[in-house]
Amino acid sequence: MSDNPFLSPEFEVRWSQHTADKIVPAIRQALADAQEAIDVITRVPLDEVTYKNTFTALEQSTEKLNLAWSKVTHLQSVADAPELREAHNAVLAEVSGFFARIPLNPELWTRLRAFAESDAGRAMTGIHRRFIDETVADFKEAGADLSDEKRKRLEEIQGELAQLTQKYSEHVLDATNGWEVVVRDESRLAGIPAQARDTAKRNAVAKGLSSAESPAWRFTLHQPSQEPVMVYAEDESLRREMWEAATQVGASGAHDNRPLVPRILALRQEESSLLGHAHFADKVLKRRMAGSGQRALDFVTDLQVKAAEAFKTECDELEQFKARQTGGQIGPLKAWEVSYWSEKPRLERYDFDEEILRPYFPMNRVISGLFDLAGRVFGLKIVEREA
Repeated sequence: MSDNPFLSPEFEVRWSQHTADKIVPAIRQALADAQEAIDVITRVPLDEVTYKNTFTALEQSTEKLNLAWSKVTHLQSVADAPELREAHNAVLAEVSGFFARIPLNPELWTRLRAFAESDAGRAMTGIHRRFIDETVADFKEAGADLSDEKRKRLEEIQGELAQLTQKYSEHVLDATNGWEVVVRDESRLAGIPAQARDTAKRNAVAKGLSSAESPAWRFTLHQPSQEPVMVYAEDESLRREMWEAATQVGASGAHDNRPLVPRILALRQEESSLLGHAHFADKVLKRRMAGSGQRALDFVTDLQVKAAEAFKTECDELEQFKARQTGGQIGPLKAWEVSYWSEKPRLERYDFDEEILRPYFPMNRVISGLFDLAGRVFGLKIVEREA
């Protein structure tokens, strides 16, 4: 067993041991092992193929890699840091290229297809039948039947897309993390729930922006910070400032995604064309309920038509409500007004405020309730592990 925590199969994941410096060696070892396992399948004589040495072997070949890579991507999503991102990006192209090559491996595809079309393969039932059918469909959809030239181009496209979409996500994350509004005039906090104000104040203290002599409140674009402002803040300028910042995420400065978008769209279209689809939406939806991009678009259009009258009625009522409350003219609400004024009628009509419920759902009680529900539904008993 490897001493690299990213390769450990233990159920308990000791996250403190999963440091950035261990990512690259772990992933490259897992990639090498996975490739070796796939190479073994490709050397199976065609007259000796079985379910175990083809489909089962393929499923097992990437287990170690899937486990290690899932830990890396999870860490990056919840604890992003420069060294972690650098390590992730150092092997991203290798990982994406490896998975892209699996269905484009002609020797592997030949053996999978040989068993699937054999008498033994056709006789498989239940979950094994389902697994064979889905795997074969995955390979065909990924380009297994393409010519060598097209398979090579498809692999190049998928590798570049992996890099571009990763960069796109990083821009969104960095732009979101990089924005803040620091409020020093407490009167601007009118309407914002006490808990949200307290959190914003603690946030400002943690960032060195607030002191007893000069208190401040720090709000960000993260949802727990953004939502109370957009729904409850009476200061329209504060709501507008936050809304405008949210709409500009990934659209300016060092985090500008606009140069990436045309290339991503072009590559997705080329990929779709290589695989025989008119549009990227058709490629994505072929085996899903919608079936095609046009059918999905028709559904949304039909829903829009059916909801239009009710939507207009609600908008009219909201505009009239705001006019009555402010004594102003009836007119369309601005984007940063919608959440704020939508909450007011609910309070007036039903005297219900979700913030009132918050003290009744502290984290420890929610977790306890979740475990209790798991016990009643699934028969599980979850107890705290002693250190």
